[in-house]
Amino acid sequence: MKKVLGLFFALLTVFVIVGCKEEENKTLQMLWWSDGTEGTVMQTLLDQYFEETGVTIELVSIPYNDYETRLATMISGGEAPALARVTEGHLNNFKAQIESLEGVYNKAGFTNLFYNADGDVISLPMDITANGMFVNTDLTTKYGVNLPTGNSVWTWAEFETEMNKLRAGIGAGDNDVVAPGLFDHQAHRFMPVFYQHGIKLWQTPYTASNLKSTQAVAALQMLMDFYDEGFLGSQTYVTKNSASLFRTGAYGFHMSGNWNVSGYQNLEFEWTVVPMPQGTNRATILGGKSLAAFKNSGATKEAKEFIEWMAEAEQHDAFTGGVPYLTPRLGSTVDYGTFAAEYAVFLGEIAATNQMYVQDWLNQVMIPGMYPIINQFVEDAANPNRTKTALQLLTDLEAALKAAAPTA
Repeated sequence: MKKVLGLFFALLTVFVIVGCKEEENKTLQMLWWSDGTEGTVMQTLLDQYFEETGVTIELVSIPYNDYETRLATMISGGEAPALARVTEGHLNNFKAQIESLEGVYNKAGFTNLFYNADGDVISLPMDITANGMFVNTDLTTKYGVNLPTGNSVWTWAEFETEMNKLRAGIGAGDNDVVAPGLFDHQAHRFMPVFYQHGIKLWQTPYTASNLKSTQAVAALQMLMDFYDEGFLGSQTYVTKNSASLFRTGAYGFHMSGNWNVSGYQNLEFEWTVVPMPQGTNRATILGGKSLAAFKNSGATKEAKEFIEWMAEAEQHDAFTGGVPYLTPRLGSTVDYGTFAAEYAVFLGEIAATNQMYVQDWLNQVMIPGMYPIINQFVEDAANPNRTKTALQLLTDLEAALKAAAPTA
């Protein structure tokens, strides 16, 4: 009997040791995409976290164009990642599969929070974004483009007139210009143009919109004309990656977001950031990326512990300052170093945006599946073979958004 008991306890000890070892060796997956150096910065923090806790978190990098599909496939296949970098669109589309983070960190210390239907915060904001215009100053200097200085801001007409000077470099002389500029293919870059022309998307969410107004039609027609006349490079319609095109040095401007301050740190030409043009007023759209923990990953406890650690000032500021990104952590003093002037332009865009447009955009992002809808809308507008008018495209957009909108 003693031998039997001894064998039992010996086996029990082995199982306990093996179980503990498996627990110690558990590897969490974090889905990620990078626009610049943020993946490298996050990996440094993951290495630090391993040193402090012994927990391994694997950074799984996926191209952004494939990201949402991959995340959806993993969730539906019962293989949800423990953690994932997410946009507000992802948070909306996967809300039911994301863990509540109530009580995990002090949400009063952050802006740009996102909540589920129960009013629980479901992500840790990691950065905030705004739109702006990157300018290849080697080209603009060569072709005599007068950039806005000080507190001056171009009108859209002034912007077009000045940047059209770059056409002198297309097909003649040095032949160093493919097109005056590029517009990010994502609609997040175009929607502020509505606000810049004084147009709220929703008069009454989600029953009455202003999308078919005369002003909205004119704003979209301006974008379509930019493509039709070759002012905007049509190549972005094919590549879906205007940042890679701007890096070639053959375009004068790139209308994009502040994350490319990180992505453009080692270009072979000189560049700067200037304010976006204005219509009746200045405006941008606030966005940002967050960190979320997913249900049914088998590691929700560990995922929340990592988020709690990342929310601490030292780690959070190390991420935003290391990239660098605009920080959502209130009271933070991130040193943007040599890019302070560029970030000041983006901060100026945020400060100049009327609160009613901020609220209007918050109403917009509450529509499930909103991003694929508006991205398709901008893709259709950029399509060189399009057959629909600006009004028809806006009519289709309104119908699609209303059909997808939440009901009372």
